Order: sequence, then structure tokens, then C-alpha cells
Amino acid sequence: MAFKDKLLQIDQLQGEIEERGKLGTEVLRKINYKFRLDWNYYSNRMEGNTLTLDETKSVMVGNINVHNKPLKDVMEMKGHDETIITILRMGKGELNITESRIKEIHRAIMYEENPGEKEKIGKWKSQANHVINYRNEKYDFADPYEVPEKMHDLVNWINAENERIRLGKKAAVHPVQLAFDFHLRYLTVHPFYDGNGRTGRILTNVILISYGYPPIYIKDSEKEVYYRYLADVQAYGSDKFMLFDVMADYLIRSLNVVADAIAGKEIDEPDDLDKKLQLLERELIGLDPDNEVRVKYSVQAFLDCYEGWIARLVTIVIPVIKKFDRFFASNSHYIAIPSGLVSVPISDKPILEVIKEVKEQIVLNKERIGGIEPEFMIYAQYKSLIRGGIKSFDCYNYIRIKFSAIKYEVWVEDFSEGLGMLRSVKIYERLLHQSLSDEEMNDIALVFGNGLFKEIDYQTKRNGIRKQD
Repeated sequence: MAFKDKLLQIDQLQGEIEERGKLGTEVLRKINYKFRLDWNYYSNRMEGNTLTLDETKSVMVGNINVHNKPLKDVMEMKGHDETIITILRMGKGELNITESRIKEIHRAIMYEENPGEKEKIGKWKSQANHVINYRNEKYDFADPYEVPEKMHDLVNWINAENERIRLGKKAAVHPVQLAFDFHLRYLTVHPFYDGNGRTGRILTNVILISYGYPPIYIKDSEKEVYYRYLADVQAYGSDKFMLFDVMADYLIRSLNVVADAIAGKEIDEPDDLDKKLQLLERELIGLDPDNEVRVKYSVQAFLDCYEGWIARLVTIVIPVIKKFDRFFASNSHYIAIPSGLVSVPISDKPILEVIKEVKEQIVLNKERIGGIEPEFMIYAQYKSLIRGGIKSFDCYNYIRIKFSAIKYEVWVEDFSEGLGMLRSVKIYERLLHQSLSDEEMNDIALVFGNGLFKEIDYQTKRNGIRKQD
């Protein structure tokens, strides 16, 4: 099918889509995600980026989980994705191509660690560049000294052609041909030291989107044919419409994706389910790269937590517990894992002896502890306020560390004067491999101690032992 016939097919498909009216939010989200994913993945792959499709998704959700891949690849994918998000939000008629905009896009998608290379980003090239084409022959792009004038002319040309289309002049070319023509002219200049292919494809899609068309992308299986036609036009004088004919197929595919999404059809690739599940897993874990699950619950994970920081928490909390002993006739303090798995009285034992005895009981019951998601409790109970007389009362408080499949939570009973009772407050939540710092453990002890004080203060005033303020 000739290029002009494909333009007719494109117009027909676009017309059918526009007849459906404004796209629903969910349909638009689905379409944009599909184009964003494929455009990011395939465009960067064409330039040698090593990220897989799954790793591309990882960067897109901000959870940069791409082990053993170059930082340059990750950062360039991230910049490319942020640029695409901006472009996909463009409205029809918002064509804005200037020399400064082109340089801005280049700065957004390029990343260099070397200071010398970093200086080249967003600036017209200062050294000649070339490509070795499919015939193994060298093709030289525009010389550096030509670039400023050629890019100035290219920008003036695209804006003049856009004005002709906008005014409906007879000499105006089809918007799709304009986009493809710009693509070819831009890549023939090759104005930057690197990143010209990605920048050229972005600008081509800016033009298409400004005229209401979806973006195009070139799959791995298609790039060899694309590069062959591009080389034939650039180096050997072939008819440019041979290249445009191939690119029209990419646009027809994108239009069919939109039409299928509107019709409620599935637009994912056959292997996308596994990729979506992996993406969902990452999103549920969280967007923080440090928030990756590295340990799942087991008795060893529990022991690691105990030896790593819980034992330290015990040494900080026990002195706070004992500060209140003098106000009561007796006490019953202990460390426990419910269901009879661990129960160690604190009493007057040295703290290190308590810590040792707790570990011994954990090891003794390790099979049962490994088969559940336990709670580790530091419990303080005080009986009969000494100066309360007949109005004396009991008082208690406790710290609970609740374990689950991938994390633990630290809960402390804090006293609410408004409710007149203790209430559980979650102080911290961490993944199993993440320890609490001494500062955080001191915070826990402070909340615990203040909770006890507030309960005693409330009860002594409520029972008439002390005067109300």
C-alpha cells in the first residue's frame, strides 16, 4: 500500500476515534500507560539502553530496582519517562518546537557522569559524528559548524508548515507527513553529540500529538527495517516516502491500540500479565528504593531482630519500668510471647540475665515461633498505689512488637485523658531487616513512661487521692 493510501487509512481511523467523543478517564489512563511503557522501552533500547521491559516499569514507578545496570541507563530512562509524561498531557494544537525546547528535551533525557561529557548535554555538537550503516559504510551527518544554521532553518520550516496547516492552505502537507518529514530532516542534521535518535522520536511524537494523533514507537523486531530505509534515504537518495510508508504502519498500529481500548478490548501484549504482577508487587511495597523486602518472616528473622535491636530496647525500657515501682505495693513485670512460648519475669534480675533467659526460651520454642507471626511483649503491671489508701488502684502498660510476613510494628499503650483509658498507638513500622536506632528506642521508652505517668495522674485525681487542677 502506498504512503498516500495509508494516509487515507490513518484519516479514517482517526475520524472513527474522534466520533466517539471525549475518552473516559480509565480508557485514557490505559492508553497513556501503554504508549508510555512501549515508547520508553523501545526508544531507549534503540540507543543501546540495557534495561529490560520489567526494569523500565520499575523506573517508571520510581522504584529504581535495576541491579547491576549502569546508572546512566537508569537516569536516562527516568528522564525520558518524565519527558513523555509531559508530552502525553499535551492538548491538540499545542505545537511548540523551538531551538530552546529541543535543547531542553535533550537535557531532560541525557545523563553523563563524566564532567567533560556532561558539558555537552543540551548544546549543539562541537565534534563531527557519523554512523556505520547496514552496508557497513560510513555516513557523515551535518558538520558542527553547519548545525546552528540548519537547526534554525528546521525550526522555521516546521513552524511555517504548521501555520499553513492551521490556516487550511491548499499547499499545506498532511500533518502526518509533516511529522515524518521533520523526523528525517532532524536525524540528517544529528545536532547533538549523542541522544539524537531519542530526541528525534520525541519531537516527532510532539508533532503527532499536537495534531491529535497518538505517539508511535518502533519495536526491536522493526528497527532493522527502519534503519535500512533511513540509511537508503539519507545516503543513497532513495524516495523518502519508502521510509514514511514504514512509519505510517507504526501510526496505524497506535491508532488501532486506541480504537481497541475504546471498544473495551485488551491492548496488552501476551506476556504483559507477568510484568504487571511484578509491577504491582513493587508498587505495593512502596516507591522508596530502600523499602525493598529483603527478609521474609522466619524464626531466624525473629532471632535476628531480637539480637539486633529488641534486646537493646529491653535494656532501655526496664529502667523506665522500675522508676514507678516505689509508688506501688507490688509489681508483676515480665517479657512474653503469648501462648506460653516465652514468659520471663523481670523482677530484680540483672537486665543481661533477663535478656539471656528470653533468648533461651525463644530457641527452646523456635519451631512453634517459626510457624506463627508472634507478638513480643514487654509488660509492666503495678498493684495497689501505696499512698492511695482505700482508694488505691492498679496500673499497667506494655509495649507490643507485632511481627508479620515482611515487617514488624511497634505499639505502645498511651493514656488518653479524654477517654479515661489506655489506647494502643503505633509508634514505628519497619521491614524485618530494618533495625530501630537508639534514638527511636528512646522515643518508645518515653511514650511508654509518659503513658504510665498520665494514667497515675488521672487515676489519683479521679479517685480523690489528689486535688483536681
